[in-house]
Amino acid sequence: MAMRNRFQKPLYVAILAAGESKRMNSAVSKVMHRLAGRPLLYYCIDIAKSLNPKEIFVVVGGPHREKVMDEFKNTGVTFVEQPEPKGTGDAVMKVEPHLRNVTDADLFVMPGDAPLLTEGTAQKFVEFHRARGAVATVLTAEHPNPTGYGRIIRSVGDRIMMIVEESDAFPEEKAIREINSGIYVFDVEYLFQWLKEIRPDNRQNEYYLTDVIEILQRRVGGVYAYKIDDWKEVLGVNTRHDLANAERIMQERLKSKWIGSGVSFIDPDAVYIEYYVEIGRDTIIYPFVALLGRTKIGQNAIIGPNVVLEDAEIKDGEVIRWR
Repeated sequence: MAMRNRFQKPLYVAILAAGESKRMNSAVSKVMHRLAGRPLLYYCIDIAKSLNPKEIFVVVGGPHREKVMDEFKNTGVTFVEQPEPKGTGDAVMKVEPHLRNVTDADLFVMPGDAPLLTEGTAQKFVEFHRARGAVATVLTAEHPNPTGYGRIIRSVGDRIMMIVEESDAFPEEKAIREINSGIYVFDVEYLFQWLKEIRPDNRQNEYYLTDVIEILQRRVGGVYAYKIDDWKEVLGVNTRHDLANAERIMQERLKSKWIGSGVSFIDPDAVYIEYYVEIGRDTIIYPFVALLGRTKIGQNAIIGPNVVLEDAEIKDGEVIRWR
């Protein structure tokens, strides 16, 4: 494969959002749960768009399918239905008819519950894959508590031998801390050539996308791991505990962004900010403040303590305190 083709070939994205969300114990789809006031799937779509792909596919299914499609109908994505929850391998296979006539392209695959991945990491990940002329590349991280994640079984250097799911791992494999993020880049042609070979020979009786990694490594080669330093970027939101952890991380990011823009927080940990809030320079935010919705605060304002603002517009120099 020529170097020019490697870096210039088209990229497609598949976001897997058809899970049943059983561990959330909720009547709402997991990808519709809110992080900083915004449904999780929006963050994943933002990451996908940052890669400038030719097309973004969102795989949906289950009882929440219609609500998810309605919420995200204006995002420019193509919805693909997975009628039965047969696993991640089956979900990706549902995208194949849309790419049947596509060759010499890559497919970026990610779950719809990975809202903390940054644009910079996603871009470097794709560049790593293409620089090596890889058939498949897996985004990985060292996790302090890898329970619940698939483990990376390495070959030599950056190469991967296989991925073992938690439910199928032996004790020595569970001791491995390098985890599969569920985020991949595949060469489209090789992926769909070999994805049909996977079988539901596991305790969950599902088609694991991870199984194609071992098949590709054995039959083709060129399967790599791209390990990042910050495991928090690949935190999957599978439970309410995960959602709470993701919220803490997102709040840190949002407040760090505003501090860098010239906003002062007397006690950052005692302030809650939603994604679409805007704050002007030299504004001071006191403790026990919640800034919700599309609240817009001007410059040199003072907010709090003990204030909740939702979709409010605060002028320059205005003082808002609880009375």
